[in-house]
Amino acid sequence: MSLRDVERTLKVLNWFLQKDEIVNRVTGKLPQYVGQEFLVSLVLSLGVTFYSRLEDRHAYLLKIAPILKLDTTAFELIVTTCQRIFIDEMRLERTIAKNKALMENVWMMAICIELRIPLFLVGKPGSSKSLAKTLVTDVLQGSNSYSDLFQAFKEIHIVSFQCSPLATAGGILSTFRQCQKYQEKRLLDKFNAVAVLDEVGLAEDSKKMPLKALHPLLEDGTIGDEKKSEWKKVSVD
Repeated sequence: MSLRDVERTLKVLNWFLQKDEIVNRVTGKLPQYVGQEFLVSLVLSLGVTFYSRLEDRHAYLLKIAPILKLDTTAFELIVTTCQRIFIDEMRLERTIAKNKALMENVWMMAICIELRIPLFLVGKPGSSKSLAKTLVTDVLQGSNSYSDLFQAFKEIHIVSFQCSPLATAGGILSTFRQCQKYQEKRLLDKFNAVAVLDEVGLAEDSKKMPLKALHPLLEDGTIGDEKKSEWKKVSVD
C-alpha cells in the first residue's frame, strides 16, 4: 500500500459521505445498516480503492472485515448492493445480463471518472469492458442524464486514443491536451473530459515506449516544468 492509496481512499470516502442519495439507497436495501452511513461509505471506498483491484479478494476480506467488525459476506454485500443500484439505473437491452463483471466495471468507471482517478480495466474480450464504457458514457450527461441518480454526477466528454505497437508518446500527450482544452474553461464541478486509451497493452510493444509519458500525466496532467492547474488533471480509462 502506498500513500497514494491512502489519499485515494480518503478522497472516495469523502465523496460517498457527500452522496447521501447513494448511501441512503444502499441502507434502504440493507436496513440493518441504517444509522451506520459512515461504515457503509468506508466499505464502499475500500471497495473502490482496494477490493476491486485484487485477484485474491478473499484474503483481503479476511484481513479487513474483522477490523470493521463485519464478516466477509457483509463487506461483499454492501459493495455488490451499491453496484446493482448503479447498473439498475442504466438502460440495458433485454438481451444484456447484469452480470458481476458488468456491474463492477460500470461502478468503477462511473466513480473513477467522477473523481478523476485513473482506471485501467483488464480483462479478456467479452468481459464487458466496452459495454460498460458505452453505458457510462450514455448516462453521465450531467443534469441532462436520463437517470435521476446520475443527474448529480458530472457531464463527461470522451476523447479516445487507439493504442498499438506503433503508438507514440506524442499521440498520448495529444489526447490529454484535447481533454485539457475541454476542461480549461468549464466548471470542473460540473464537467469532466475523459481520455480513453483503447487496448493500452498493445503500446507496451512499441519501441518508442509511449507509456512513459503516462506517469506524469496520470499524476497531475503536466509534463516537465509545466505549471500545475486543476483543469489539467484528466480522467483516464
